[in-house]
Amino acid sequence: MKLSINQMRAVEAVVRTGSFSAAAKELGISQPSVSNHLSALEKHYHTLLIHRNGRQAEPTATCREILSRIRSVLAMTDEIELALEGRRRLQVGSLRLGYSTYQFAMPILSRFMQGFPDVDIEARDMASNDLIPLLLDGKLDVIFITAKAQPDVMHTLKIRTERIVLVVPKGHPFEMKGLVSWQDVATQSLVQRETSSGTRSLFEQAAAKAGVTLNTVLALGSWGAIVSTIQSGMGIGVAMEGEVLPSNDLVTVPVDDDDLTVSHYLACLPEMQHVAAIDAMFKAVEPRG
Repeated sequence: MKLSINQMRAVEAVVRTGSFSAAAKELGISQPSVSNHLSALEKHYHTLLIHRNGRQAEPTATCREILSRIRSVLAMTDEIELALEGRRRLQVGSLRLGYSTYQFAMPILSRFMQGFPDVDIEARDMASNDLIPLLLDGKLDVIFITAKAQPDVMHTLKIRTERIVLVVPKGHPFEMKGLVSWQDVATQSLVQRETSSGTRSLFEQAAAKAGVTLNTVLALGSWGAIVSTIQSGMGIGVAMEGEVLPSNDLVTVPVDDDDLTVSHYLACLPEMQHVAAIDAMFKAVEPRG
């Protein structure tokens, strides 16, 4: 038998209150439970800890000898419980987060931070296929990723489904067409995300299925760089429709391909989904109609 925290609490409460009944009331357990805790200790260690004098309880010399150490252990235990309770209530703590599309992740992160301002956030902006290994290795707690279907071996929540579209400057000939073919796409210089981008991977797979060879002239690591490049006339972009904001001053043009859609997910490891901060992040996702 190992000495337990509950047994130490029982010893300390009995000595401090002077009775088994008062200790039981303070601890919120029955009087027989307090007696059983003490009896089990005394029986196991062949040592009398409490003198029972009717309704009165007095510590033995052995009990007095160890009482200060018991109280020290209980004080440290209380500190640990307070720290853990703070994390459970998200009064303290941290969350390591990765996102591939800030336009989708930031509104959710903002709601989380408004509800739990004391949680420290470490956020990384990376392509989806770079984020997944970091999650699986335990280096990130939650990730926002783009994928055609729900990823395996992860607990996920679908945030939204988007068309993959071309992004062009206002006045571009494609804006007038409204819908372009894969043959139209093949004639253009494309500006895309890095090769580990989920959006790029799916776009290139769809092009290959249509028998089209793409002309990607630039691979950039940020949406801001892509916007600037498109605006400067160096090529047209590929993005999820929801990535393009009015402030970008650009136009989206769909490709004539019904399968050119992708979903955005919030994901964590299955065994981590009930951790308070991770659970709260999932709850910060507002359902879309």
